[in-house]
Amino acid sequence: MALLSACARNVRPEVPLPPRVTVEQIARLMPPDEKDREGWAQDVMAALEAHRLYPSAEAVCSVLAVIEQESGFEANPAVPGLARIVQDRLKAYADKLGPLGGPAVKALLEGKAPGQTQTFEQRLNQVKTERDLDRVFRELLEYYETEYPKTYTAAQLASALFKSSRLEDLNPITTAGSMQVSVRFSAELAGGDEQAERRVREELYTRGGGVYYGTARLLGYEAHYDDPIYRFADYNAGFYASRNAAVQAQVSRLTDIKLVQDGDLLAYDKQDEPVDEDSNSLKALLAFRQRYAPEDLSERRVRKDALKEKELAFEETDTWNAIKRAYQEETGQPPEYARLPTVTIRSPKISGDRSTSWFAQSVNKRYQKCQARYAALPK
Repeated sequence: MALLSACARNVRPEVPLPPRVTVEQIARLMPPDEKDREGWAQDVMAALEAHRLYPSAEAVCSVLAVIEQESGFEANPAVPGLARIVQDRLKAYADKLGPLGGPAVKALLEGKAPGQTQTFEQRLNQVKTERDLDRVFRELLEYYETEYPKTYTAAQLASALFKSSRLEDLNPITTAGSMQVSVRFSAELAGGDEQAERRVREELYTRGGGVYYGTARLLGYEAHYDDPIYRFADYNAGFYASRNAAVQAQVSRLTDIKLVQDGDLLAYDKQDEPVDEDSNSLKALLAFRQRYAPEDLSERRVRKDALKEKELAFEETDTWNAIKRAYQEETGQPPEYARLPTVTIRSPKISGDRSTSWFAQSVNKRYQKCQARYAALPK
């Protein structure tokens, strides 16, 4: 009777919250061979509470699955062959600068940070973990800013070296910590300035810091996904990549324009800012507008709506509604909300090419095992 009464008033009855998972239960949801289970459990709970996220089994298992996938529950994970990765990156960058590139990099690496007996090159050859590498690069930057410009020749070399890039950009560590969360995302969350980035690059290598920033990246945005696997894909490919990949698939079918379903409707630069050049997906959206909604949608409106592709608000735009409506009418099928995006993962920290789909499915397997452990707990 109460349910019928609520429906009659067009009021949606409240859905009861799932059971709240405790710290003790979180410790038992981790793989049985992990060390310091209680410490990890406390940090997972602390991160959820800090971001005002309800500690359901789904939320807890999502975080634990990403930690296990990305680091195997290591706060400061070692990277095999890290020294070689750094050497290759510096050499490739020096080669791009022409004749001055090699001497510039060599001169910089021959320096020593205050209090250090080894050169930067010697220290880089010995790095084992991400934190080791980050610290050397930060000291290298301080050395450049204070010691390097003191002579005219050094200043010329520095100009050649940093004309088109920042020293920070040479650092191959762009994701860090136990959840391998984006350093840029974490720094923006912490305040967005240089001081915040320096602080974050230390915090990420602590157990609590890595979980705090990774949890925010994984669960700290609203989406209408019916399966956590799409959040796992978004964690790798970007906010709403799974939702936007479904949009690309629908626009591709409606326009017969082949699109890579990577979850990006626009093209972006290295700072993740939209560029002026139209992406193939945007061109397809404009073709869709011309064919299916020339009177209801203007080109300006489509371009403006596409700028919201990294927000939940994109689902309230005229472009979104027009695509969903046309797809339903043309195919007679309800448009899917999300699909796993097609993105190739290339990183100096992993061997071979992987994909976002592979990542999401791998995390999801760990998530399902965690859910099975939760189901077996005494209630």
